[in-house]
Order: sequence, then C-alpha cells, then structure tokens
Amino acid sequence: MMATRQQTNHTLVVMLTLLISACAATPQTVVWPDIEGGRIPEANRMISGQPTPAELADAKTGGVRHVVNARDIGEFSAWDEGALVSSLGMSYHRVPIGGPDDLDREAVAMFDQILAEIGDEPALLHCASGNRIGALYALRAAWLQGEDTESAIAIGKTHGLTSLEASVRKRLDGERP
Repeated sequence: MMATRQQTNHTLVVMLTLLISACAATPQTVVWPDIEGGRIPEANRMISGQPTPAELADAKTGGVRHVVNARDIGEFSAWDEGALVSSLGMSYHRVPIGGPDDLDREAVAMFDQILAEIGDEPALLHCASGNRIGALYALRAAWLQGEDTESAIAIGKTHGLTSLEASVRKRLDGERP
C-alpha cells in the first residue's frame, strides 16, 4: 500500500510539473488596443502613433508588457507617458529620435538592446506615427543583422517606415560596416 501511495504521489508531481511547463510554454494571446493606424507586423509587436492613456490601459488589459517610445524628449508633454505606463505595471523604454540626425548607430544599438530585453513579450512600439520605429527597424536590419539595403527598407516599411525612407537609404549607402 505504501509503494502505491508513493507511486501515486510521484505521478501527481510529474503531471503537475508537466502541466505547469505546458502553461508556461503556451504563447500568450494578446488583445491589441484599437489604435488608429496601428499595425501588427510580427507576433507580439504593435507599431503605432501616439497612444492615448485609455489605449495604454487597454494595452495592459490585453496583455502588453512593454511600451517603447521613439518620440524625442520634450516632443510630447500632454501627460507623462512613462509614469502612466509604469503605474499600469508595464515596462517603459525610450529611444529618443527627434529627426533623421538622431538615426545613428548609438540609437540603433539602444533599440536593439531594448528589443533583446523584451524578447518575445508583447510590446507596443510607437512615435508620433510609427515612422521612426520603422526607421529603427530598417537600420537595425542592415547594420546589426546584415540585411541588404532593399531587404532592410522592406523590413522598415513593414514596421512603419514612410517619410524617413530617403534618410534611411542615405544612412545605409554611406554607413555600411
């Protein structure tokens, strides 16, 4: 009887461990906020323009864990986004890009480090329109991942690159490793 009870307990422990592992390995389903112009170019990433406080709260409720802001410091002052994001329990990251001159290797390395930190966790990445996020993705693809110019531009466009395309091309033509 004792051996049977031990076997049953062992079986239960193994089953519980497998169940916990399966739950941890199951990808989280994200319910993305409805942000005008928002796009989901890859799993667990939404690119958008400036979200409202309500949209950030919806993002949290939907399972978003990180917010990445590429707007320049001082560009937006209607409310304190970093404080709001933190109060909602999400992580706040910033890569301040004021214009084409800020799209340098240092900013791209910072962006890459943030993406590495985020990993596969759901993240909302934004600037005013998504254009700067797309530019960072394009430059990262070329400079850090070895993509050719056209592939990098395509990655950038998928992630929101629009009016900064000419500036990104200029950087890629003149600053290849």
